[in-house]
Amino acid sequence: MANARTISQRLIAIAAGLGVLLMLTSPSKAQSPPKITIVVDNAWLRRGPSLTASRTLPVAKGQFYDVLYSSSLEAAPVITPAVTPARRAPSPRAPATPWPAWIPRITPQQRAIWLNSPRLGKDLNTFTVVGDCNAQPSVYLRRLAGGQFDASTLEPRLQAIVRRFERSFGRVSLAAQGGFGAHSMMDPTWADGALCGTAQGPFECELWVSRASIVFIALGTQEQYTWQSFEAHYRPLIEHALGKGVLPVLMTKADDIETASGAPPGHINAVIRKLAQEYQVPLLDFWAATRELPNFGLVDEGDKDFHLSEAGKDRRILTTLQTLAAIVGER
Repeated sequence: MANARTISQRLIAIAAGLGVLLMLTSPSKAQSPPKITIVVDNAWLRRGPSLTASRTLPVAKGQFYDVLYSSSLEAAPVITPAVTPARRAPSPRAPATPWPAWIPRITPQQRAIWLNSPRLGKDLNTFTVVGDCNAQPSVYLRRLAGGQFDASTLEPRLQAIVRRFERSFGRVSLAAQGGFGAHSMMDPTWADGALCGTAQGPFECELWVSRASIVFIALGTQEQYTWQSFEAHYRPLIEHALGKGVLPVLMTKADDIETASGAPPGHINAVIRKLAQEYQVPLLDFWAATRELPNFGLVDEGDKDFHLSEAGKDRRILTTLQTLAAIVGER
């Protein structure tokens, strides 16, 4: 039996946040076993080349592992995923559980925006996220890619969504960063000039580089002092996405931090809901999705709670997958 420093030749490693499949070749008998070295901070070894495959072993940066070969394998084996089972007659499909109330009900017009996006160079299997500290890859989508959120336990229709959009979970958005607010999104000062020049802001740059057909807009927490101008900065994001053939999904936030600076309770979320209705685009009401979580899905930081807790992070990934499923039409 392999020890903690060895892995089976048949294990597939998916690196945290990168989705890298390690392809190995067989050494000759005179050579020592080849090794793999982990080059990302954290990862999970899985039993198949998919984020929905079951996890087998956590690994960390700097660790190395010998690769063992079974004597039953041929001289030049290859790594293969799990064997596809034989076809069977489909069993009757049970009625799907309805999505929670905070997941948007996608209209035919909204789905048509997504389906028509390839005409403008977008990819139906790619989505992206723009936002603030709670939208950064390390605390959002890469938690799924790295195994902190275990997708293998999801219901089948959500596992299908993970497989479809798999490459999006490891991607680093150019418009998701701590300190970003709606006022930063169209400002070239905050964009990657090497990729997008000096005329595009982070939002424009990300939509162009990613070729995403869906963009989740997760903003508002950083507007605690600029809440009065939030709508004026947020509205152009919706219009730009629609103009580029990208379906924007507006997302409310779990905190209400702007009230500490004199805003009426729920002010920013009310603006987001109003604009979703005005532009007839999907609304993921994350505020509603976190009401039954401990401390509403936030870390207890005194009187200014705004960072998501582990429960809040998990709920955000789950609701994102559910919203994607609703858009695609998974039932």
